[in-house]
Amino acid sequence: MEAVVLCGGFAKRLLPISEFIPKPMLPLGGKPLLDHIIDRIVKLKLDKVYLSVNKKFQDQFKYYSSKRNDIEIDLIVEPTMREEEKLGAIKGLYFALEKIENSDFLVVAGDNYFDFELLKLYDFYFNKKSITIGLYDLKDYEDAKRFGVVEIDENNKIKNFEEKPKTPKSKLISTGIYIFPNNIKYKLSNYISYKNNPDQLGHFISWLIKNETVYGIPLNGKWYDIGTIDTYRELYNSFLP
Repeated sequence: MEAVVLCGGFAKRLLPISEFIPKPMLPLGGKPLLDHIIDRIVKLKLDKVYLSVNKKFQDQFKYYSSKRNDIEIDLIVEPTMREEEKLGAIKGLYFALEKIENSDFLVVAGDNYFDFELLKLYDFYFNKKSITIGLYDLKDYEDAKRFGVVEIDENNKIKNFEEKPKTPKSKLISTGIYIFPNNIKYKLSNYISYKNNPDQLGHFISWLIKNETVYGIPLNGKWYDIGTIDTYRELYNSFLP
C-alpha cells in the first residue's frame, strides 16, 4: 500500500496567508500541518508517500520532502498555478493515481488536522478488502451541515453519503481519509467520463455506494477542518503552552 496526500488546493478562504504558503505547510506546534499527517502515516509502515501538489507551490513541497528521512516521499505535480485552473479533488486524485503503479491506496486530505491513529482503519480495510473511509462524530447536527455527512448500518456499511446537506441525517462526517483498492482508478475514470462533479470526494463516494459496498469507520480523537483563518487560529492556539 502507498499513501497519497492531497495538497493541490489554493485555500482561497485563508487569503492572504495562502497567497504565500500552502495550507499543508501552515505551522502547528512548531512544525507544518503536513508533518502531523505524515507522522501518522509513517506508523503504518507503508511503502511510500506521494504528495499531490500544484505547480505554484511545488518548490516548498520539494524542500519539505528533502528534509524527511523516515519515509520515501515523491511529488506529483498538477499543472495549475491558480484557483481558476485547479482540477478539483476528484480529478486531482485521478491525475495522481494515474502516475502510480498498481497498489492499494491510503488517500488523505492534506488540509485537515487529526491526532488519531490510522491503524484501526487500515486493519478494517484488510479484513474487508472494500473501500473504507474514516469518519468523525461532530456530535452536532448544525456543524455537520458544512461537511460530507455519512450514515452507516450496524456493520459499518455506508447507507447514505451527502455533501453539505441542509438537514443532516447523521452527526458522522467524512474526515477526508480513505483507503481504496487499485481498481479505484478505473472507477474514477468512469465517474469523470459521465461529467459528474469533479470536486469534493464525497460526491464520488455517493456515486459509488449506489453500486457497491463502502464502509465507514468512526475514529476517536481530535479532527479539524482548517477551512478559515478563525479555525486555524483556534487550532494554532491549542498548541501553545
